[in-house]
Amino acid sequence: MPVFKYPVPRLAAQTASDWSEELGVHLGCSAVDVRERSEAVMKFPLETVRMELMDGSLVEFRFAFFIVSDTKKAVAVFTEHCGHHVFPYHEAKVFIDGRLVYEQ
Repeated sequence: MPVFKYPVPRLAAQTASDWSEELGVHLGCSAVDVRERSEAVMKFPLETVRMELMDGSLVEFRFAFFIVSDTKKAVAVFTEHCGHHVFPYHEAKVFIDGRLVYEQ
């Protein structure tokens, strides 16, 4: 994993590494490729991901995709410009371009 000086790229790289197995499946590559070359293998759609969390909080990202992990009990959102983020999946809803695509 590359070393990053600033917190957002550093945390994004750590999240990609932590989710490398799931990302590999999603991106059609190996977990090793994700860990070693995440910036090269990531492909971001022209979609907007909006999450509604159990406490009523909302978060929305453009140029993003999401992955749900039952094992991790979490939803990870991977964005092109704003880092990668992990949220609890309990009672979460995920929308793509305004269309509900996941509800826990």
